Amino acid sequence: MKTVLDVTEATHSRAGVGRWTTGLARGLRALNPEHLSLDVPETHPGIRTTVPGAAALPPPQWLRVPLLRRFLLRGGFLESTRDRRIRRFLGTPDIIHLSGVQPFGSGKVKVVTFYDDTPWTDPASHIEMTLHFARRLESLVRGGASVLAISGWSARRASGLFGIPPDRIAVAGGAADDLFSPGEPDPGVMERLGLQPRRYLLHVGSFVPRKNIPFLVECFRSAEARGLRLVLAGAEEWGKKASEHPRNITVVRMADDETLVSLYRGARAVLVPSSEEGLGLTVLEALACGIPVVTSDGGALPETVEGAGLVLPVLDGEAWTRAIRDIAGNGLWTELMGRAERHSRPTWEQTAERAMDFYRERLAAAERDTPGRAGSSPR
Repeated sequence: MKTVLDVTEATHSRAGVGRWTTGLARGLRALNPEHLSLDVPETHPGIRTTVPGAAALPPPQWLRVPLLRRFLLRGGFLESTRDRRIRRFLGTPDIIHLSGVQPFGSGKVKVVTFYDDTPWTDPASHIEMTLHFARRLESLVRGGASVLAISGWSARRASGLFGIPPDRIAVAGGAADDLFSPGEPDPGVMERLGLQPRRYLLHVGSFVPRKNIPFLVECFRSAEARGLRLVLAGAEEWGKKASEHPRNITVVRMADDETLVSLYRGARAVLVPSSEEGLGLTVLEALACGIPVVTSDGGALPETVEGAGLVLPVLDGEAWTRAIRDIAGNGLWTELMGRAERHSRPTWEQTAERAMDFYRERLAAAERDTPGRAGSSPR
């Protein structure tokens, strides 16, 4: 079975969406010798994909002609010809799994990934570009594309939004990359950031409203957990506000993988107070490092934690303040360390196996419904 996964999204997002796409690509490559990951470099000029083994869609020849290039780019010719160029490059694979930023390409079966429903339920929290991609995804689904959801929660949300028949939707789950593992943090990273292992609480994620970072900061201040710092990694826009509290808050913008692994390994606990997460890769990464996790009950987080951490009500300030205060001591911290160490770590190969099972089911259904085949029925 020839499968194609569009991994262009992995270059546009280095956060959860990008990590999920890259992880699935690695899992599919390990399982299926006929798998191909496809990147479309023209959507991210000058930035190379980090997905191993990804094939790049060749650019059209006219891009090399300055005057013609300028004229055709203004007319939207690059995007309008993309579907045809992808068909020419790939042929017709059995499965083409499309991403949100590049929803072009044909196969016997089309599959899209569904992460969460916030573009539809909370559009004000998104930029116009992500809303544009969400509309395209919806158009693909309503046009017959099957849906691979990243959690049971996100599958239920997609089903409710689009009225998808049960046989056209499945759950893949997710995993932490292999680099996230137990161990000691790099002393150089700790020194550079002015941190001491086990003397800080960690949040990983960009500053978007559903992450509830201001709420987390207020709970941290209210807890008055002496000797502990709060580290906000990847919270790009939060830096200006965090500078008001330089004594006990550290902001780490755009942490690379090596820095992120050390931040996890050195943390006393990882805090995830989001109102909604489609999966919560941060939870899986922290648990893979053997670090205690405290999350909200928003979205798929309880499903992802699976009892391996402490789950608190969304925006319950009293509960979160008390948990931060308690985790500064040894009682709760020791209990959560034990849960993290006993957590059964999922793998990207398992995620890819679920995806492959779904691909096979959808391909078999498409072949049964193809006119002219024995036993087929009209659409």
